[in-house]
Amino acid sequence: MRHCTSILTLIILTAFFACSDPQFSDKNIEVKAVNITEKLDTLSIRTFYEWGFGHRGEADIFTKHSNNPDSGFYSYSCFYFDNIDSIKLSISRFENFKKDFPCDIQIDTSKYYRVDFTKFKNASVRISAFDNHGQDQIIVEGIPSKELFTTNDPFEKFKYLSDLKDSLGILGNFYRPDIGNFIQFYLSSQHILTYLPDNSNLNPKFKEIWLKEFATGKTIKKNWNFRKLDKPMDNG
Repeated sequence: MRHCTSILTLIILTAFFACSDPQFSDKNIEVKAVNITEKLDTLSIRTFYEWGFGHRGEADIFTKHSNNPDSGFYSYSCFYFDNIDSIKLSISRFENFKKDFPCDIQIDTSKYYRVDFTKFKNASVRISAFDNHGQDQIIVEGIPSKELFTTNDPFEKFKYLSDLKDSLGILGNFYRPDIGNFIQFYLSSQHILTYLPDNSNLNPKFKEIWLKEFATGKTIKKNWNFRKLDKPMDNG
C-alpha cells in the first residue's frame, strides 16, 4: 500500500518539474490542450483509465490501474528506461505484471521486491531481482526476448505508452475511481486539462470540492475542462 501511494505521488509530482520555458506560456499550453482533445476520443481515452503516466529523471513511469482499493488502486508499476544500447523495465509487484505479460521466470516475491528486465540491441534479455536489503541478483542472462515473452511483449507495450506520452506532451495524468470517473492531464505546474465524461460519477463526499475546481476553468470542447491554478504546484 505504501509503495503504491508513493507511485501515485510521483505521477502527481511530475507536474512540479515544468520550468519557465516559453513553451509553458498560457497561450502555448492552451493550444496544446486543444490538440490533445482532438487527438483523444472516447475510444483512445480508455488507455488513461488503464494506465497512469509520469516521468522522473531518465525514466518514464507507468502504473497499471486496479479497481481493488486494497491494492492502493495500482496493480503494478514500471519504470521505463530507453538507453542508447538497451531498454530497461523496472517492475514492482511482479506477480501482477506476469498476469499481463506471461513468462516462465519464477521470482520469490517475498524476498525480492523489484525485478529488472534489460533488453539489449541483439534482443537478448538479462533479468535481475532486488531483495529487501537493496542487493541485486542476476536471475538469467542472454535469453531471447521472443522466447521469454511469447504472447505479449512488455517492451513493445511500454514503448507504445512512452511514445503516446511524448506525442501528447503531457507530464503526467491522474485517475482515481474512488473520487470520480474523470481524468486529469498535467500540462505544466499550473495547467490542468480534465476529461469529464457524461457519466463522471463524482463521489458525493468530494463532489462539491471538485465542481468548484472545475468551475475555475473553462470548457474548450465537449467533455473537456481546461484550467490554470492560482499558483504553481510545489513540493510543499
